[in-house]
Amino acid sequence: MTKRQPLPTEIRERETPVDFTETFKWQKSVTFTTESFVKWMEQNLPSIKGMTPGMQNGIKVGDKLFYLKSLPIWYYTSHFGFSFMPVLGTIPARSGLEIYKGRTAGYAYFDQQVNIPVLVNNDREPWMSLTPNEILTLRGSVRRTKGNVGMAGLGLGWVARKVLERSKVKHLTIHEIDQSVIDQFGKSLIEDFGDRVKIVHGNAYEADWSSYDVSLWDIWKDYGGASWDSKYKKIRDSLHRDNKICIGWGEGVGA
Repeated sequence: MTKRQPLPTEIRERETPVDFTETFKWQKSVTFTTESFVKWMEQNLPSIKGMTPGMQNGIKVGDKLFYLKSLPIWYYTSHFGFSFMPVLGTIPARSGLEIYKGRTAGYAYFDQQVNIPVLVNNDREPWMSLTPNEILTLRGSVRRTKGNVGMAGLGLGWVARKVLERSKVKHLTIHEIDQSVIDQFGKSLIEDFGDRVKIVHGNAYEADWSSYDVSLWDIWKDYGGASWDSKYKKIRDSLHRDNKICIGWGEGVGA
């Protein structure tokens, strides 16, 4: 999650808010209505139902914490002038989240304060979250799924849910190394999709991926982590030689 620090001239610029949908088009800057985004989250992430914002109200997930992090409309940042002498003080800046088209970053804003679901580690750094960027950068991969699908990393469960909602997908097997993540975010998938989904507790690098028609990997903290993961690349290249589809988060699949 990234807060943008715009130039003073950008502060006055406000787009007309639009309702959030999974099919939104990337723009350099877009403002969503908070009401529509919250409604979408509640429908697609059952684990947030009944939660109130704040770390003190979070849920322990193993050695991590799952909670709703508040993103205000505005925050204050230090300001320096563009002349030889700095202009000291603070200015209001819009709070935004990065959204990527390839390697080009845009920003998503909200018309009211919004609570974003995040899973943080012991250093309180976000490890998993559900923001417009995750939706934008993963939906193209989801659209390529069919038949017998394997997935590395359960995350908060949104991608798995989208895969299972596809009529072209016969079965989904998820490989997740953290049992506490399975316990927290896997239960609703089993309840909703039954024997069409299987969650395996184990290391994705050690799994056999040869039986899957399509494999999706989302195990990295940072967008584009697949580009430096040599163990993943070895598995991906082997699957490609067998004419199987294998996609890592950030590998350039169109949104």
